[in-house]
Amino acid sequence: MEEDYEILRYAQELFRQIQPGKREPDTVSWDEGLPLDRVVVRYGEVKLPSGMRGKLTPGDWRPLVASSIIYNQSLYRGQRRGFIVRLVLPLGVGEVPLIFALLQIFHMRNEQATIELILVIAGWILFASSVLWLYIHWLWRSLFYAADKRAAEIVGTATILESLRKSRDAISTLIVPRKRFSVLPSLNQRVQKLEKLLKP
Repeated sequence: MEEDYEILRYAQELFRQIQPGKREPDTVSWDEGLPLDRVVVRYGEVKLPSGMRGKLTPGDWRPLVASSIIYNQSLYRGQRRGFIVRLVLPLGVGEVPLIFALLQIFHMRNEQATIELILVIAGWILFASSVLWLYIHWLWRSLFYAADKRAAEIVGTATILESLRKSRDAISTLIVPRKRFSVLPSLNQRVQKLEKLLKP
């Protein structure tokens, strides 16, 4: 279709600019399982939500595709550098009281020691799970915001804001299941972040 061809052409042009020398996308698909506010560009394919077909023009998709290219390929490698500081370091520090508690428990030789051991391990698992969840929450949201900011530098802040708003307005007219809590930012949150860039 003409619409798919135009979107693919935009995606290839953006890919050459953002990821020169890398494999360019060569196909566009409309995925029924993709959330309405998501665009995925990877493995040589541009995936768009089928529920949004015909709701936006190819030009409207262009900034969203740019952000997706950056999110999925460019920024992810750079953001992973914060992995040691934001995840490994807190977990490492948290092991100090864990080891101390285990040493104290091992010196005890009664049934109470077994109960305390279980409680300590359960507490550590809860702590590690919380740190991991907070890290994933920070990482995925920061990736989206950073990708939008970089895309704004390429296509223009006003342009990507217009596309995000059109996408948000189009989704609001559709009957969709209520989303559960997501670690990914909503279109409203992405718009609000970008609007701050326009403020003096």
